[in-house]
Amino acid sequence: MEHILEVDSLNVYYKNKGRKDGALQHVLHDVSFCMNRGEILGLVGESGCGKTTLAKAILGMQKRFDGSIRLDCVNPQMVFQDPYGSLNPAKKIGWILEEPLRMKKGDKKLTQEQRVSRVDEMLEKVGLDCKVKEHYPSELSGGQRQRIAIAAALLCDTTFLIADEPVSALDVTIQSQIIRLLLKLQRELGISILFISHDLRVVYQMCDRVMIMQKGVILEQGAVDAVYQNPQSDYTRLLLEAANISA
Repeated sequence: MEHILEVDSLNVYYKNKGRKDGALQHVLHDVSFCMNRGEILGLVGESGCGKTTLAKAILGMQKRFDGSIRLDCVNPQMVFQDPYGSLNPAKKIGWILEEPLRMKKGDKKLTQEQRVSRVDEMLEKVGLDCKVKEHYPSELSGGQRQRIAIAAALLCDTTFLIADEPVSALDVTIQSQIIRLLLKLQRELGISILFISHDLRVVYQMCDRVMIMQKGVILEQGAVDAVYQNPQSDYTRLLLEAANISA
């Protein structure tokens, strides 16, 4: 299959503020993997293991690294755990969603009528009424805000989405709704999703393949069923046990 993302021998370093000698902290260690176009790939590990660091490196937000990252996508986007932090609290939803469309240039520039039409169409895709455009982010529920964040990302015409713990701050019922929404959008639009989570049950529902990360190292990766039914590392077994999933 065609790869949308190839990561080879990636090492990422942070400046260690506690070291006066300027030594760097080695965060990701020789991370290598490929991601197929149209795939949902899960990335699992406990907090602080390097999942978000990997996401930022893929998006070009990390400057201290060696190895290679090849992402065959224009306008890659990220959906965060807390969408409130990524939505301008001073602007109404309609303005927020039109903003990426206003930035189009040249032949791709849209009229106001076209922008409104695109926004309305996307709101329908994410299961929201167009009346939500008149509200501020603070007036919406957590689930509604996450749907808006997903809509804003997709309005950028991306084919690659990083979802960083997108349901962990939501209650179980809303989690299920957002998972179903992401699966529906992936089928309809053919987008590729790197799905970051610490919840192995959510990953099982969402993903085609999974990678297990511990302390900046990919311990194992493979089809979800294969990894869950025959884990190769003790750490993966512990994660499965903690989630009450039988290997």
